[in-house]
Amino acid sequence: MAAEEGVVVNAAEGSGSWTSSSGQTKLSIYPTPIPELMLLDTPSALEKQIGMVRREITGYYTGVHSKAQGVIDRWISVEEKVETRIKSFRDPTEPLNPGLLYTGISALTTSVLTRSRALPTRILLPPTALVGAFMYFLPGTASRVGAYAEELEDRYVPRIGEIRRTSVAHSGIAWERAKEGTAAGRESVSKGVKNVVESIEQGTGLNLKAMGWAQEVRKEAQSVANVAQKDIKEAIESKGSSGDSEGSKRLA
Repeated sequence: MAAEEGVVVNAAEGSGSWTSSSGQTKLSIYPTPIPELMLLDTPSALEKQIGMVRREITGYYTGVHSKAQGVIDRWISVEEKVETRIKSFRDPTEPLNPGLLYTGISALTTSVLTRSRALPTRILLPPTALVGAFMYFLPGTASRVGAYAEELEDRYVPRIGEIRRTSVAHSGIAWERAKEGTAAGRESVSKGVKNVVESIEQGTGLNLKAMGWAQEVRKEAQSVANVAQKDIKEAIESKGSSGDSEGSKRLA
């Protein structure tokens, strides 16, 4: 018991040795465990700065790439919408190849013919010829384009659309009235000529109808009536254009 009490165990656990009371160190009968070495990766200050700069550059590049990809996606979406809208304008019953060719030739020819004219003529006639040729050679496609233009007009500038439709309606009414008046005037002129011919025939006994004079008189009266109808149409068109300009001024 005294020997056991004189033994002092080493304070370090697992040291593999023990010390007696006499101060002599003796080895343990168990094998001494090999201590484990742990290496700590401690970066230097330069490595930390390089890593921080690399992370900032990578984040900036990722943000720029994301923004650029978003812009590209939006542009592709816009292209697809425009392509779909342009395809919807085409009338499958109308061939585009000769129609568009004739339309371009008409506009180019008008531009060449009016290059030595006044400035308003050079500005107004080529677009007018383009629109007219487009409506003549491709009526179905022109109708679809016009419907889309009216849709945009009603969506963004409804006031101008209302003024335009009112002007067109008034011009149509005035044109119908002018046609009725011209037809009535033509009938009255024909009746007057017929009465004059009949009175001459009764007074002189000549058969003017057989001589063909009455037919010439009627043709002359018909030409006069056509000229009057053309003048009335031009007056109505000029009135409608002036009404549109006044409506635009009121809106402004």
